[in-house]
Amino acid sequence: MGTTPPHRRISSAVAVGSLAAVAYTHVGYPLAMRFAARRRAGGPPPLSIAPLPTVTVVVPAFNERRFIGQKIADTLAQDYPAELLDVLVVDDGSEDGTADVVRAAAQEFPCVRLVQQETRGGKSSALNRGVREATGEVVVFTDANGSLLPGSLRAVVAPFEDPRTAVVSGTKKPVGSGAHGDGESAYWRLESGLKAAESVFGVVVGADGGIFAVRREAYEPIPPGVYADDYWIPLAALDRGYRVAHAPDACAVEAVSLTKRDDFERRARISAGIWHGSLAKLSLADPRRGWVALAFVSHRCLRTGVVPVLLPVLLGASGRAAARHPGMRALWWAQVACWAAAAGGATTNSKALAIPYQFALTNVAALRGGFRQLSGRQTGLWKRTSRGRWT
Repeated sequence: MGTTPPHRRISSAVAVGSLAAVAYTHVGYPLAMRFAARRRAGGPPPLSIAPLPTVTVVVPAFNERRFIGQKIADTLAQDYPAELLDVLVVDDGSEDGTADVVRAAAQEFPCVRLVQQETRGGKSSALNRGVREATGEVVVFTDANGSLLPGSLRAVVAPFEDPRTAVVSGTKKPVGSGAHGDGESAYWRLESGLKAAESVFGVVVGADGGIFAVRREAYEPIPPGVYADDYWIPLAALDRGYRVAHAPDACAVEAVSLTKRDDFERRARISAGIWHGSLAKLSLADPRRGWVALAFVSHRCLRTGVVPVLLPVLLGASGRAAARHPGMRALWWAQVACWAAAAGGATTNSKALAIPYQFALTNVAALRGGFRQLSGRQTGLWKRTSRGRWT
């Protein structure tokens, strides 16, 4: 009986190590965090805060004429006391008459205000401007192209009952069908569950741009060059010792991108921002930061920066070792089947292939975003993607 060649032994070791990292990131860490959260939690999160804080809802907008009127109406329809609420739309150099719609709404509703930036500065610039103009104790950021479910404002301010909390993330509820829509819905359900577990320890490493809130007095302006505001703001708060929480009942309904190409480009831009923020805030990985370090490394650094690189390594290494190891052969074929299913989901948009499609999309987009960030090709100006209406 011959011995296994050294290069195949090395390939097997690389495959096993890569598989362990992938399994820990996507299965081990979420399960461990949920188990730890159940043991730590002393009861349900607060459903209300008394007295209610004043709230400024900031809506950054670039060419959002199609959505902005409904967005204002939707926000004003929230069950939040009118005397404690104002809505501030920051028009970032729109060219489609967005500002005209907001002006008309402001004439009807005094709590609606318009701030115009004549020169387009990007979303981070618009958020900074919004906070400077805000009067509320809590500032809620929400995208123009999504609808807030009833009760979302009350839900997103409730965790601020803890004075150590500086940022609270809501969650996204995508609307769409097939591999594209169902895959994104599944992703956000899993993501919201993990954030809820991290929230018990105050270490939610990222917010959702559809709806998240900041304590105005704790807000640190986003520096130039940052283009993933909903990632940077929570990291900056954690870096300064604040808690970041999650409010699962604060929900923004948003239609998925009309095309898979648009969705891929959006994911790549988000991933580039995560790469940028992670590299800038690597000090959060210091083990002395405890739960912060665990969440930062496991949820973001490994998921976006390491695992996408390891997936092709895993495929190649298991393929090289497959000739002599039945286990490696089975592992290789399992990966081939998953990637084939993902390709089928992209081609047919079959609901049955939603999970492999979403997994492949997320990881390939992370590679693309990482390349853009490291090569300096990512711009800070956000690009609107084509979307249907949320209703």
